[in-house]
Amino acid sequence: GALGKVVLAQGQWGFGVRGQGAPPPRTGLRQWWDDPEMIGGASTIMGTGVHVVDLLRFLLGQEVTEVTAITDGQTNQQQLEQLATMTLRFDGGTIATVCCGRLMPDSRNDFAVYGSDGRVTGRATLWESRQGRVEVVSETVNRTHTCPSEYLGNFIAELQDFHAAIEEDREPAATGVDGLRVVEVTLALIESAQSARTVKIQPVEV
Repeated sequence: GALGKVVLAQGQWGFGVRGQGAPPPRTGLRQWWDDPEMIGGASTIMGTGVHVVDLLRFLLGQEVTEVTAITDGQTNQQQLEQLATMTLRFDGGTIATVCCGRLMPDSRNDFAVYGSDGRVTGRATLWESRQGRVEVVSETVNRTHTCPSEYLGNFIAELQDFHAAIEEDREPAATGVDGLRVVEVTLALIESAQSARTVKIQPVEV
């Protein structure tokens, strides 16, 4: 495509409150987020990291083959992480870095994809709202698209597409296989954080 051979991708989704050294415990109906067994052994990886992985899969059109994760959790002293940095290798040769966390109040929630002929960047696009700016700079395409801020716009679009998929008897844009693949990556990331080793993905055949 316009970027040539894609070699590197990056994505970050973080948030937090200034002056807060640790996020407060969740209460009420949200309390399960702090239960390692109920949440599945990860916190911010589950909450936001999975969405960055999904985004990179869709942008690259590639699947993850191996991962390495470093977090401040997945230990006996702290079972759930509040900060995670991950490196992913894709089957097309692209290497990616993903960072997510709840201790980053001034996080720039951006993505970037770099190729031999150009780049694509998204500024402040990784959020619940549909927002930010996407810029393509390359030998053949130079374009910028700004999204007017729409609260929960990404969720709304997802629900609209799912409804249309039912009406039109087709697969939704995000299929069950997409969900399976990101679950496989997430489990591998947790294993990597726990073992301090690189973990290869063993994809389920469908």
